[in-house]
Amino acid sequence: MPLDALDAIHGRRSVGRLDEPAPRGDDLDAILAAAAAAPDHGELRPFRFVVLDGDAKDAFGAVLERAYLLRCERAGTEPDPAAREKERTKLDRAPLVLVVAAVRQPSEKIPWEEQLAASAAAAQNALIAATALGYGSMWRTGDVARDPVVKAALGLGEDDAVVGFLYLGTGEPIAAKAARPRSPDGLVRFWQPT
Repeated sequence: MPLDALDAIHGRRSVGRLDEPAPRGDDLDAILAAAAAAPDHGELRPFRFVVLDGDAKDAFGAVLERAYLLRCERAGTEPDPAAREKERTKLDRAPLVLVVAAVRQPSEKIPWEEQLAASAAAAQNALIAATALGYGSMWRTGDVARDPVVKAALGLGEDDAVVGFLYLGTGEPIAAKAARPRSPDGLVRFWQPT
């Protein structure tokens, strides 16, 4: 039975290694629908989702490895064999990876920052939906999120952005994890006119 929204928000944890099962079928559809329901000023729908699963996920590891080698070449440094292997296999930390991207939409009214924020909200919605359905997750970025080779392989343009690689699968059950309430103390100020 899915968790309610507040339980999913407070129960979500970053899980570094995930196993099968991953969300597929109706569960993946529900996660994608939640992501697409993100707040979106002007209804520009700047967010895009790329699912890396099975052989496609494995093949994308070669893209990450090639991007690493090109970054080393541009920097004039020798590739580290361990780092090269890590790039090639990093997606193996989860059985399914959902890439959330922001595709710049032409608009005189809606600035890029708001389009990027809408796409980040889509990523958060996906994570909360995955948690509500009982899956574990991890939001990752790093050099690969800004790499032009990676962006091109995902069908993105230079001016677009990878918001995150969302690793999805099954981890430690939510009920087994200690609750860690997050207080807004020190983060909130009620504005008063002077």
